[in-house]
Amino acid sequence: MSISRRGLIRRASLAAAALGVRQAFGEGRWPDQTLHVIVPRAPGGGTDILIRNLSTGMQDRLGQPFLVENKPDTAAVIGATYVARARPDGYVFLACDNAFYQNPAILKSLPFDTLRDFSGVTMLANAPVILVVNAEGPFRSVSDLVRAAKEKPGTLTFASGGIGSSTHFGGIQFGLAAGVNLIHVPYRSSGAALNDLLGQQVTMQFGGISSAKGQIDAGKLRALATTGASRDPALPEVPTFSELGLKDVDIMSLWGVHAPAGTPIEIRSRFRDMLLEVMKLPDISKRMSDLGYNRIGSTPDELDAETKRLVAQWIDLGRRVKLAGD
Repeated sequence: MSISRRGLIRRASLAAAALGVRQAFGEGRWPDQTLHVIVPRAPGGGTDILIRNLSTGMQDRLGQPFLVENKPDTAAVIGATYVARARPDGYVFLACDNAFYQNPAILKSLPFDTLRDFSGVTMLANAPVILVVNAEGPFRSVSDLVRAAKEKPGTLTFASGGIGSSTHFGGIQFGLAAGVNLIHVPYRSSGAALNDLLGQQVTMQFGGISSAKGQIDAGKLRALATTGASRDPALPEVPTFSELGLKDVDIMSLWGVHAPAGTPIEIRSRFRDMLLEVMKLPDISKRMSDLGYNRIGSTPDELDAETKRLVAQWIDLGRRVKLAGD
């Protein structure tokens, strides 16, 4: 079978499936079964924490189980592949981070097309990236880290939530801005990276406030700096990199929700509206703020446009500087 014929068959299958879903939606039967939200990271990371904070409210609105499934790897590809190959019937969604938008510029090949194989639901939120160290270690400031990295180049390690994540690029930006050579150690989520930082198996971690704040409050981690234009309300005592003279360390974490290509806009819009309703609940809104999340809630069409812009932006950057994964 030729590639073009396979493509035609796949498009015809998707169109038929989408037609069936539109008919079911029009008859008011969606949703009538469990919804699966695939998180391509291990438990304990920013994506996982965000989605699980919304799960109870979503289940109440859907009237069906809202199942969060972790399908992790260091590049967030396995979970995305699963969703790309799923039926566009409104029962499987992808909750992703920056890696989804940056992977086309980082990885030599992907088992899916980021633009063609997915349809947008909403950009849920963004948040700063935070630099933390073990509180029992010798580093009390960013300048301490920079000094040590310059004295012993290529020996200090930074953990991230995975290749292509915002935390990966936070470390890259820091190394470039400070003029130091750091060794990247990617994990399947920020939560997994955090465990090794607590065990002093890595020097530092670029992570999210959501996964690190509990250990910061407990005095086990020391927060040294965050990205962002101003200090984050969740950690007002922590300076920004810009304050410290490292204004080029500015990446923000992003979290979006996508569906398999061909999922009807009616379902995607309704799902987005439910997510936004839950994020606006007073207790959920406060919880998100306490964990450093900033609500966005874009429409499906807005997310599709933003995805095209982000993918193009990172591919363009990849042509100018080395972005290849470790």
